[in-house]
Amino acid sequence: MKFLIRADASIDIGTGHVMRCLALAKALIISGSEVVFVFQQMPDHLVEKVKQIGCIPFYLNSEYPVGSIEDAVYVSSKINNAFQNGFDWMIIDHYRIGDIWEIEMYRIAKNILVIDDLADRMHICNILLDQNLYESSDSRYNKLTNNAKQLIGPSYALLREEFYLERQEAKTRSGAIQRVLVTFGGTDPTNETLKSLYTLEKEGLLDNNLDFDILVGQSYGHLDELRKIVNYRKNMNLHIQSSFVAAIMKKADLAICSGGTLTWERYCMGLPGLVIAVAENQIHNAMMGEKLGIDRFLGFHSDISDCDIVNNLKDYHVDLENKSLAAFNIVDGRGVEKVIKILETIN
Repeated sequence: MKFLIRADASIDIGTGHVMRCLALAKALIISGSEVVFVFQQMPDHLVEKVKQIGCIPFYLNSEYPVGSIEDAVYVSSKINNAFQNGFDWMIIDHYRIGDIWEIEMYRIAKNILVIDDLADRMHICNILLDQNLYESSDSRYNKLTNNAKQLIGPSYALLREEFYLERQEAKTRSGAIQRVLVTFGGTDPTNETLKSLYTLEKEGLLDNNLDFDILVGQSYGHLDELRKIVNYRKNMNLHIQSSFVAAIMKKADLAICSGGTLTWERYCMGLPGLVIAVAENQIHNAMMGEKLGIDRFLGFHSDISDCDIVNNLKDYHVDLENKSLAAFNIVDGRGVEKVIKILETIN
């Protein structure tokens, strides 16, 4: 089968859209499919990752606004000229793309899978996937699609194979917190990583008996300053664009982190978190995580005070085992496998 994926990554957009699409793309390629990855914005290191897993990268040099009809016509024409005979599926993971753009894509693809979590625009597609957790998941998209098949909830979370494999040896947490993971996604545009570390440093928590793993992407813009904090402390490890995220999460007892796709990676590894929302669309997930008794939602990043982080870190060991078990029970790491099986049943 032939697949076409459309997603972008940048400091502002983040890397989550591309990373979950790459998880799906890698599994499709292993199963024998051909995958073309189409993008307008993407850092060089992610373009290299696209190539490494066997995808064909295809850069769109469109002068039109993403998602506009002009952009759609340009994209369909350019792809049609470059790749003959069309595609079995197009996978779209982009907040700026909706029904106007999708309708045009049926010129080059037989079927369309849309990945979304905003539910703020119409979609014309065969399948709509939203891996987030909602109380009203059964009806959220009913008026926003053309009766598309809906795959809703974190059981469909598109995680890399490493998470399922590491999960087999992961254990639920118990007792006191000994190891803390600090991570705010690949780009961390509001620099919550350094803000959190400076808060902990001021309170003396970086020099106590806790061990810390700091996980950032290659696009993180404050690496030199971050290294100054990490390099002279034996209890801190800095991981840049790591290929072993699941293993790092498996060792931690608690995360200080953002929401978004990172949530489902943590839950797969049974890792609770102190969550700071760095974008509006992360707030709902963070609130649900607290309601489920897994995470503690500290608030939107601009509203967080030093004591919010410090006080919660000090008392979060309470009932840690049940929090970890609750996370394990939500995400099993088989989302990619489930989605591919469904794609294969639709001609």
